[in-house]
Amino acid sequence: DEQVFHYRSFVVDLPTRHMGWGGAELTPTNAANLLSAGLSPGSKVALVSGRSHGDRVRAYERAFEDRSLVVRVIADQTSIQDFCFLAHARAGLWGTVQSSYVRWASLISKDLQTATLYGVNYPAREENITKGRVAKNPDLARIVHFPVFDVSDEDVW
Repeated sequence: DEQVFHYRSFVVDLPTRHMGWGGAELTPTNAANLLSAGLSPGSKVALVSGRSHGDRVRAYERAFEDRSLVVRVIADQTSIQDFCFLAHARAGLWGTVQSSYVRWASLISKDLQTATLYGVNYPAREENITKGRVAKNPDLARIVHFPVFDVSDEDVW
């Protein structure tokens, strides 16, 4: 009964290229506000942090808690364990469309109710994401959604 948010943190792997390449992700407040807008206070969110820096993980945790959500952090797992956790999401899955883990998990999860694979366009990005992406399979299109947010460079990291 919890939403699963995957903070991919491309900045760890591509510290000098993630902004131009399109690997920047919504900052914590923007992620919490945009992704959890339809949730009721007290809803549960699991934050899968991968190899992310602890200070950034805590910032996401606080941002979701500031929206009166109950947050648990999933940390110190292997990459395979993270992927398996994402693939077993049931209520919802949120993450950047750039994350292959989130994309694959949204495809193979048997019980997933909804997946939000978001994209962000921002001035420092070399090539913007096209809006209006929809899964061609009607069953998949009911579950997987591809919103694109147009934001400033300050709204991503």
